[in-house]
Amino acid sequence: MDWQELLFGDESANFLLEIALRSVIMFLLIFLGLRVAGRRGVRQLSIFELLIIISLGSAAGDPMIYKEIGVINSLVAFAVVFFVYWLITKLVENSDKMENILEGEPMYIIRDGRVSKEALKNKVLAGDEFFASLRFHSFSHMGQVKAAILETSGEVSILPFDDAEVRPGLPVWPDQLHKMYKVIPHEGVYACFKCGSTKLIAKDERTECTFCKKNDLWVEAVSDAKKQLV
Repeated sequence: MDWQELLFGDESANFLLEIALRSVIMFLLIFLGLRVAGRRGVRQLSIFELLIIISLGSAAGDPMIYKEIGVINSLVAFAVVFFVYWLITKLVENSDKMENILEGEPMYIIRDGRVSKEALKNKVLAGDEFFASLRFHSFSHMGQVKAAILETSGEVSILPFDDAEVRPGLPVWPDQLHKMYKVIPHEGVYACFKCGSTKLIAKDERTECTFCKKNDLWVEAVSDAKKQLV
């Protein structure tokens, strides 16, 4: 086994110092570029802005470790990326249509305690991830949620019902959520496992949800008004 080739490739150990210098230069270029562009937190990045970050990372990575790729080559790539970013930013500022194309639009995923028809149609709701978001905000069931919006950043904004307005809803805690029935064990209010729509169902009855029309699994609804303490 050739340890020299394994550890250093085709270059000598002296090239390590050059790699360190190249890395510092590229790091500073990315940092200065993002400062000029006024970058926000990673959780707030849109798809377009994330694409810019990936492009910069790609342009910066190769010159750090490949001797045959000069730093000037990367500077040209940086200039093009930031010019495209500036150009598209100007288009977004002057066109709502362009903004919607690049940034996306917020979408209601819950309305009045159940999954919205928009979310069902576009299949944007990942159940486990959304339930985790509700639990994180101390909700115990969907009947406490008046509205929830999936923002363009990927975050979920939640508007709760007042305590007096809370209705029975689909539980979001695993020990309750996973108790599903096709044949109802006793009469009561049950929530559709797919969309959270509630219904009074008789004992031994089997029924399909009339709202989403894609589910015959039901979970006993929870009616607690106050949020869980976590």
